[in-house]
Amino acid sequence: MPRVRGRNRQRDREAGDARSFWDGYELLWAPDQAAAGQRGPLDRALIVQVAVRVADAEGLAAVTMRRIAHELGTGAMSLYRHVPDKDALVSLMIDTALGEDELPDAPSGDWRADLRSLASGMWDFTQRHPWYPEAVMERPPITPHSMAAFEFAISILDGTPLPVADQAAIIITVSNAVLAAALNAAAEARLRARLQATDEEIDHSAGAFFGKILASGRYPRFRDAMTSADRLGPKEEMQMSVELILDGAAARIAAAI
Repeated sequence: MPRVRGRNRQRDREAGDARSFWDGYELLWAPDQAAAGQRGPLDRALIVQVAVRVADAEGLAAVTMRRIAHELGTGAMSLYRHVPDKDALVSLMIDTALGEDELPDAPSGDWRADLRSLASGMWDFTQRHPWYPEAVMERPPITPHSMAAFEFAISILDGTPLPVADQAAIIITVSNAVLAAALNAAAEARLRARLQATDEEIDHSAGAFFGKILASGRYPRFRDAMTSADRLGPKEEMQMSVELILDGAAARIAAAI
């Protein structure tokens, strides 16, 4: 019997976790709950604003209810009257950050140029908010501003003969390419900060290490790639990845005509 009760408690806890997963999203989509977060001198918008500022400076891990309460000069419990938990706060942060930039009124009609511009804008956004790629891995961006952005992105491909499922797949693939590049760039930035070394010092150290591998002659293609004069930076690598995706999209569009 005790074992059964233990399983029941675990099942109830898991069910509660599943329900609470949507708390942050409900705050964004339910006007009555959103209004409830604006009572008194401390409101939800201010909490989220401070959380974004902390994440921009120190990363998502630095965002805790206790830390945000400290920044606001209040107790952590006072935050829970406006935001149920950190997961909900992250969802609110995502939507607030995405709301910074206005979407164009309509696509230009050149789907490739528009998707290229979309990727470039997304890259710039992740450089302002390096925590964003990590955040959307934990909290899918099912928020008003995110849904509006996705709706606009798909509309870029409205004039093509592709079914909407293919259109969505192209948008998601472009988005994932930018997010992956941004994650890599953020990881490199953290490494540089941890080592407290300049780019030149890191490159020199890496050159000494890889030099032995390249000198073996066993990896000629890797050697050519590493020693190529046109090696790309993080943003250029992202742009190349996006161009390859757009090439694939163009081929699929041509095949559908």
